[in-house]
Amino acid sequence: MFPGIEATEATMEGLLGSLSRDAVLVTCARLNTVVSGTGDPDTKVRQERAIGLICSNEDLQRINAFAQTRPPGDLPIVFFRGQLLELMRWAVRCCPASPDIKALDDPAARSRLLQAALIASTFWSNRVFGSRLSGTLPVDEAREQALGAFRRGLEESMIAPHLGTTLGRGWALFSKHFPQHYPTFSADFFEATGLTVEQYFTCVTGLALYLPFDRPDGAVFNAHTVADATAYRDIFSAYMASESQTPEELAVTLWDGFTEREYRDLRERPILALADGRAVIIDPVFFSEKISVGTLFHLLKVRGGKANKIFGAFGMAFEDYANGILRRMYPDRPGLASRLRCSLTARDREGRDFEIDAVLNYIPESLVFEEKAAWLKDEVVLGDVDVWIKQIRSRYGIVAAPANGKKERPKGVAQLAQIVRRILDGNCGAAQPDFADVAVIHPVLLVHDTRLNAPAYGTFLDAEFRGLLGDAPQGKRVMPLAIMTIADLENLESSVVEFGMRQLLADYAEAHPDGLVSLHNFMVYDERYADKIKPSAQLIADSERLIRLAQRELFPGSPDLETEERASGV
Repeated sequence: MFPGIEATEATMEGLLGSLSRDAVLVTCARLNTVVSGTGDPDTKVRQERAIGLICSNEDLQRINAFAQTRPPGDLPIVFFRGQLLELMRWAVRCCPASPDIKALDDPAARSRLLQAALIASTFWSNRVFGSRLSGTLPVDEAREQALGAFRRGLEESMIAPHLGTTLGRGWALFSKHFPQHYPTFSADFFEATGLTVEQYFTCVTGLALYLPFDRPDGAVFNAHTVADATAYRDIFSAYMASESQTPEELAVTLWDGFTEREYRDLRERPILALADGRAVIIDPVFFSEKISVGTLFHLLKVRGGKANKIFGAFGMAFEDYANGILRRMYPDRPGLASRLRCSLTARDREGRDFEIDAVLNYIPESLVFEEKAAWLKDEVVLGDVDVWIKQIRSRYGIVAAPANGKKERPKGVAQLAQIVRRILDGNCGAAQPDFADVAVIHPVLLVHDTRLNAPAYGTFLDAEFRGLLGDAPQGKRVMPLAIMTIADLENLESSVVEFGMRQLLADYAEAHPDGLVSLHNFMVYDERYADKIKPSAQLIADSERLIRLAQRELFPGSPDLETEERASGV
């Protein structure tokens, strides 16, 4: 588009050196909301809206001329999430610290910002992919080499999840399930934030109304007037103190120790607060994560020494939450045998106690679930591939015993392999009658981490599972491993009236036996299922109640709630 302009640090510094820092940051945040905010996932609609915010007629002609060189249907992506986060990094380093957020009204200034954004794309690509994609290595080795890049590439090109399911999940986990396994949660959370859990969710819910990609008035809000005339005035100020950062703080966040920490500090404080009182959500995806798990990480600030206990309690809360969805999908019917069994406990012939998180029987086929809320350290995702693979195995498999001989407890697919092996060998003790006539087993790893949807993770974890499982006896069959994220299960809750889960997994295994394509993408793009997938009605109802509460407490004088709900996609 701009022949003769080189994608170098010197060029980037020259382009940004005359642009207002605050204006660039706010514009990047607005563009980021357009390309990665909640709402209609249509890429063309989002790109057209983003281009309209910044590009001049001359720039638009350049884009159209480039698009005409592409194959039919190959839509050029001008703006995307990872690029805009990268551009914000350079803005806080290169732009003069001017608070004038209208400085980009000049078309020439916007054109310079467009050029800087395209250079940021190159910087992002070099950082994320670099030499990690190989066309010369053996295919299995090449896939392992690319695991980190695939995960980061997916994460930094994704859009924020459906607002209704995010709010509903976060509220269910932390108002109901987590406190049951961590009794001091409310007191510890108040100590960490000065807010009750209810107050925190009211604040995040109120600001979540700024996440839709097509919000008419954009993503900027005045932090000084939110809840100004209500009892939440001081509460919202306390919330902003814990969740926001200034441009000066952002300059430190995005550079000092970035190689080691990546965007961790931006995940923790995803709101930019300007000196004049205005504020903007920097990144819709990170903000959505705060809705669903932000309370957990605030807890670690005051109880960091109890991290294992906290994450253990969250793991149990996640199992309760996931099994609650399964029970709503497959309720017990009077006079009929129950198809679903959750938290099934037994003892094998060797005297070892074990638990199966969930079993869904379609005799002679059975779906066996292992549910995991593990956390991968994403700051190491782009480092040494062997370190990253060890990280995956430590959370979802088993790591070889270290020099001291201490064995790691099997997790994820390793647990699933042990359970399936017991079923195949008739070694489930009191639980064996549940599998007496089972000939086909569908192993399902149900995870909290939605980024396991990235390409090749299904292939890698299925190979780990198969290696640990061994061969199935004659007359028995174990289907390819399916990785189902909690978002997939939430979407299935209100969708299985249209089809059976067993059929879905069978069709997925037939279409993608190697696991290269995720179950999520299969559900979204396969013509048999794409039009039948819809958000959980239960979670949508829960989120609507939260939105009404936030509207009443934070924005009592704003337009009616129905308008806000339409804008938010709830």
